[in-house]
Amino acid sequence: MSRYVAKGLQDSKEHKILENLAKWQDSDDPLAPLSKDQMEAVYELGDLVSSLYCKPDEEETSHDIKPEEESTVPEKIHTMQDFIQWMISVEKDIKYENLKQHEKYHQALVQHKNNTELLFSHSDAALNSLNELKKNYMNVTEKTNYLHDLSEQLMTHQKILKEKRNSLHEKLQYFTYFNKCQERIERLNNKVNNEESLQILDKIDESIRYLNDHLHYKESRVYKMKYESLLNNLLNKIYDYVNTLLVETTKQVVDPDQILPQASTSTDVSVDSAFALYYGKFQSVSTKVKFILNHIEEKEDNNAQYKSFISDCQKSYFTQRSPMLNAATSKALNELKEKHKTDHSTLFRSCCLFTMKVCQDEAACFGYFFNKVSDQLSYYLGSLCQHLYDSLRPDLITINHIEVLSELCGILKGEMLNDRIIENEQLDKYVQVIRQLLQDVEERLVFRANVFFQHDLLGYKPSPGDLAYPEKLEQMENIALELKDRRSESRNSVASLESQEVAQINAAQMAHFYSYTGNSPADLHGMWYPTVKRTLVCLSRLYFCLDRNTFQGLAQEALVICIRTIKNAAEMIRARKTPVDAHLFQIKHLLIVREQIAPFQVDFTVKELALDFSTVQKAAIELIHHRNNIFTFGSNNALLEFLLEGTPKVKEYLVDSRKEIDKQLKQSCEAFISYATSLLIGNVLTWIEKAEHILKIIQAENAPNQELTVAGQDFGKASVVAGIVSEAQKNIKSKIPEIQRSMQLYLANRETEFILFRPVKNNIINAFMQLDQILLKGGYTDEDQLLIACPSPEQINILICTVSLGSAQDSVIKS
Repeated sequence: MSRYVAKGLQDSKEHKILENLAKWQDSDDPLAPLSKDQMEAVYELGDLVSSLYCKPDEEETSHDIKPEEESTVPEKIHTMQDFIQWMISVEKDIKYENLKQHEKYHQALVQHKNNTELLFSHSDAALNSLNELKKNYMNVTEKTNYLHDLSEQLMTHQKILKEKRNSLHEKLQYFTYFNKCQERIERLNNKVNNEESLQILDKIDESIRYLNDHLHYKESRVYKMKYESLLNNLLNKIYDYVNTLLVETTKQVVDPDQILPQASTSTDVSVDSAFALYYGKFQSVSTKVKFILNHIEEKEDNNAQYKSFISDCQKSYFTQRSPMLNAATSKALNELKEKHKTDHSTLFRSCCLFTMKVCQDEAACFGYFFNKVSDQLSYYLGSLCQHLYDSLRPDLITINHIEVLSELCGILKGEMLNDRIIENEQLDKYVQVIRQLLQDVEERLVFRANVFFQHDLLGYKPSPGDLAYPEKLEQMENIALELKDRRSESRNSVASLESQEVAQINAAQMAHFYSYTGNSPADLHGMWYPTVKRTLVCLSRLYFCLDRNTFQGLAQEALVICIRTIKNAAEMIRARKTPVDAHLFQIKHLLIVREQIAPFQVDFTVKELALDFSTVQKAAIELIHHRNNIFTFGSNNALLEFLLEGTPKVKEYLVDSRKEIDKQLKQSCEAFISYATSLLIGNVLTWIEKAEHILKIIQAENAPNQELTVAGQDFGKASVVAGIVSEAQKNIKSKIPEIQRSMQLYLANRETEFILFRPVKNNIINAFMQLDQILLKGGYTDEDQLLIACPSPEQINILICTVSLGSAQDSVIKS
């Protein structure tokens, strides 16, 4: 029983072993995952075990079979004992047969056990071998790592040594390169326009920079001086080469055989040839030295020798260019002066444009050699532009006409100083000269304007034709009416196309002379008083030429003189014609001046200074009164007080020309109104003054006096007053149309006429109202008042309107 139990345990153990063996290399979850190398080792062990144990099993099987075969052979039974033994053997055989299957299984298990134990022994041996191999591997690994560490240390030391060697070589190359560099420079001779020269310059520059940064080295200062000497030697060779090229090129340009003939058949060909001569040769030569000069220019900020070299080269360039271009520019400007000596505008324009073109060409020629602009170029262009100033300045001081000077201002401002020219850096010196020339022109213009004001305005002597008012206006009005009649006739008749064209031309010519004031003949520019026309034309020219402050000062002075000349002309017209013509002449021209100066966007107010001596007199009186305190030491010293309080004060006051014109216009209008009133009802006003004087006497006595009355006076008799009233009415009927006719002739503006005549009308009405009041207070009887027949204000108003309307109708009929 125990055997079967043991056998069952053994079977379960073997089953478990088989199960574990099945999971030994399971694809999903192996118990002992093996690497590829380990699997190969196991397979090799399996092959070795198979070779060792397969044949003995076969032999045992064969031996097992033979006894079985032999047991089938019956033995002879002779005795009971033999039978019993045979029977026992048979029972054993039966038992063996019954257990044969299990025995085979047991044998197989035993065999597997033996094989497993053998496998374990082999695996132990393999593990021992692997442990030994691992031990040897670790030993080899340690030695290898040590070898690697040692190699890395050696590599590090080697790298450090190489770096030290390279560093030492890098530091020493700036010292060892000197001899080689010196030999290379000597081999160059005069062939400096190549890449080798640039390489030598770069290397010398690098060496000097390095030695300058490491002056603590033993021989750095010595080698630095040597390299600087080499650099100076090389730069001298380059300078000699550049200077030689410039000198030879200049000789080719100024060679008499190369000079263009003066008589040229084509201006364009001459200009192109001159440009090719003065600039083409230099441009072609610049290609030989431009690259090396530009290379040095890039380094001039870091090295004083380079900067000095570039400066010397530029000086050599300008030494060759300056005499040649100065002579050519001066000659060309003189030729232009001779060509345009009668036309100052063309002269200034052509000379300025020529000089500007020369400056641009010279700047471009300078750019052929150098990239950076220098002060020498600016000075050189300034010397060329100075020829322009020197040429035009003598002509400028001989110009006396304001029109020419103002036109020159417009040319210099608008054409020569536009934004494109001002923003061009190459033309800075040109702009300076033009501005200086413009200042001279403006100064000359201001001077000539002052002379014009004194001579042509203030000193103007009018001719009889200038003072022929209103004849000139009537004549021009008749001409205008005649032209209007001709146009109406030409429209109504079947006229030819030529006659219509002639009429249109004549009408256009006449319309050109009208201003914007109205359609009066007085509005024709040709009918303006000469000083007014000259003043306005002069101011219109000065407005666009001078700055605001200068123009305001001149305009104020011109307007004051113009007002004075208008006033003087009015006095002459008064002496020649009537006061009405004088007043209307003055009013009309003041209106013209005020209208024409309105577009000027300036303030005609000017500040003027004056000394106030009013305090001097007061201080002198105080000094005389306190003359005993002159030598007193203290705050009461009379002399000290005189010096402090008697100093004249500087006062600033404003002079407004517009207000002055308005003031003069107001005075002229008031004078006209006063004269027109006096002309119409002068006797009435005189009688009113006398009557009011009598009434004041009566009122002063504070008691009624039957004997002292206005009616009782000689001038107050009813017949006398009636004659005065009748004469005034006649004057109103006869002279108001004449006055309004003159107003229409001079003013030609219904609104202005109405504004100017309304005070006259009001004065007449007020005068008759005063007359009526005096008649009521002056002791006049009803019969006297009927005899006098003083009209009421309504009647006077109707009379004036009737007369005015009639004159207006007459003017309409005439027109």
